[in-house]
Amino acid sequence: MKDQELRKVTKEFNYYRSPECRAQILFKREDIIKIKFSGTKAGYACCFDENFQDFRYYLRDIAKVEATIEKIKRTKNNNFIISYKINKEIDK
Repeated sequence: MKDQELRKVTKEFNYYRSPECRAQILFKREDIIKIKFSGTKAGYACCFDENFQDFRYYLRDIAKVEATIEKIKRTKNNNFIISYKINKEIDK
């Protein structure tokens, strides 16, 4: 996945979800990406974790890659760091 594709995914995701949920790219390697999720609802909203799954659909639809969630970490200030493993590219 190219850097510009990941930026496009994040921009599109944030356009529809900010300020309740906001994604920020922290780390990208060939097969792993780490995204920080924050927002006004991060600390207490029911089903906030559905945003993590929705981000996978953005990856699939925009960047044409299949990804799985490898790790979810909640930070002290109620943000979440999500590690995604890029499994394969989808035919473009």
